[in-house]
Amino acid sequence: MYTYTEHGKAVIIKILGPVDVQNAEVFKDWIVSEFLENDKKYIILDMTHVTTVDSFGLGILVGIYKRIVAVDGYLKVVAPNKNVRTLFKITDLERIIKIYNTVSEALREEE
Repeated sequence: MYTYTEHGKAVIIKILGPVDVQNAEVFKDWIVSEFLENDKKYIILDMTHVTTVDSFGLGILVGIYKRIVAVDGYLKVVAPNKNVRTLFKITDLERIIKIYNTVSEALREEE
């Protein structure tokens, strides 16, 4: 469902498939144990291959964002499809989680 690479201090996670009630909790636990507990707090989610995000998945993304911000990190999103981008827009999530067109664009803008 997901793979990752590291680029400097950033971790780029490529998500494949949906982020929904079936897998979102496991995804959050993985991010916490694999990255946050190891002081890797700069996360870029490559959502190029995400098919859908349901309300549960959206809630999990917000929870991940809150945990990252609490440790002075960042969460960025790259290339969500039109439906996911619309979901971010109507929920106002795009105001707090920045969306980028490419991973290189997200990496260029260090916060």
